[in-house]
Amino acid sequence: MNSVGIIGVGYLGACLAEGLASAGLSVLLSPRNAARSAELAERFGCRIASGNAEVIERSEVVFLSTRPAQIAETASGLPWRADQVVISTAAGIGLDTIRPAVAPATAVRSMPIATSRLRRSPTAFYPENPTAAEVLRKLGTAIPFEDEGAFETASIFGAYYAMLYAFFDEMSGWAEMHGLPPEPARLLTAGMADAAAAAVIDRTDVAPRQLLDDLLTPGGISEEGLKVLRDAGALSRWRDAMDASLERALAIKAVG
Repeated sequence: MNSVGIIGVGYLGACLAEGLASAGLSVLLSPRNAARSAELAERFGCRIASGNAEVIERSEVVFLSTRPAQIAETASGLPWRADQVVISTAAGIGLDTIRPAVAPATAVRSMPIATSRLRRSPTAFYPENPTAAEVLRKLGTAIPFEDEGAFETASIFGAYYAMLYAFFDEMSGWAEMHGLPPEPARLLTAGMADAAAAAVIDRTDVAPRQLLDDLLTPGGISEEGLKVLRDAGALSRWRDAMDASLERALAIKAVG
C-alpha cells in the first residue's frame, strides 16, 4: 500500500497529509481547499487531483475528512472500488451512513488527532482492518475496536485531547504569573505531562492511581495541591466533561 488519497483538506486533513507524506507514502489531495493543498504540495510533495473522482481512481486508501454533516453527500456517486478502504474521520457519523455512500469499498471509522502530522496520533478505529491499521500506524499508534459502541466511547478521547490544551494554558499561565518566561513555562507544562504519560504507557502492570500514590509524600506539595482539586470536585468534573462530549457525539450520530 503506497497511494493514499485525502478528500477534505481542512485542518485535520492537512495534518494527515503531512504525517503520511513524512512516512514516505504518495499522497493525493482533493483540490477544493486550493491554498492549503498547494502549500502541502510545495512543502511535502503531495499531489493535487483535478477532483474527488480522481482521488478515488488513483488511491488504494482514501481518507474522508470532510465535516461530518457533509460526508455522505460528498462521498455519494463517486467511483469507489471493491478493493479500496475508506477511512472516515467524521465524529458521530456511523457506518450505517458511511457504507452506502462508499459502496462497494470497505468503510472504516477512525479518530486521528492533529499530532498525526508529527506521526504521534493514538488513533482509535473500527472495525479492525489490516489495511487501515497499516496506514494508521504510519501516523502513530493504531488502536482497533471490535464494536461500534466501544469505538464511540474511544472517539471521545479526541475531545479529551482538545481539553488538555485548556489545562496546559492554565498551567503555563500560572507559571508566567509567578515570573517564569513563556518558553520555560511551556516546556515545563508540556514536558511534565509528557513524562507522566510515558510512565503510564511504560508501566502497563500498574494502575495510574498507584503511580500517583508512589509519588505522594504525606504533607508534601503534591498532596496539598491534590487536596485542593479534590475538595473542589475538579477531578470528577473531567468525567462530567467526557460524559457531555459523549452525549453530544451520540446526538450527532442519531441525526446523521
